[in-house]
Amino acid sequence: MSMTQIAFIRKADLPTNRQIQEVIQKLGYDFKIFDDLEGHISEDGLECSINGRQTYFETYIDEANNTISETEAEWIESDLTNQDTAISFVWGADFSAGACIGLISIALIDLSNALVYYMDDQIKYSREMLIEDTPQFLAELNKQKIRNIKPQEVVKSNQNNNQTKTKFWNKLKSIFK
Repeated sequence: MSMTQIAFIRKADLPTNRQIQEVIQKLGYDFKIFDDLEGHISEDGLECSINGRQTYFETYIDEANNTISETEAEWIESDLTNQDTAISFVWGADFSAGACIGLISIALIDLSNALVYYMDDQIKYSREMLIEDTPQFLAELNKQKIRNIKPQEVVKSNQNNNQTKTKFWNKLKSIFK
């Protein structure tokens, strides 16, 4: 299942990847864009990282009117004034991608007065809503990290238990020799 968030923006106001990265870093996040920092978000997708977790998600650029008609999003039309471009962010079950997209959307609002919508639930995002969502994405990302660590810890403790059992049985055997 994929999720889609769209930012409507004036093409003339589209910031560089460097500007986006700097805004997010000034918000206090460990965020990096790995694509051309002097370039702009493009059709090629975007590779970035949050808190050291690298991710990639699809990006699509189109005229605002085309995007509205293609996604059956007429409910957005009345909000648009001079926004002529739509940047669609598409991702799957990847919390690092969700966090990055939310942060990029905040930067687009700050730098270019973008209008941001989560298409799957027909939500118009404000900057405040995106800021509130970011810690939730990061918390889920941390849970994934913990789940990835726990099985290794269990294996290690099982190995220690097996070594302890082996030592115990060897000692027990030596007593009865």
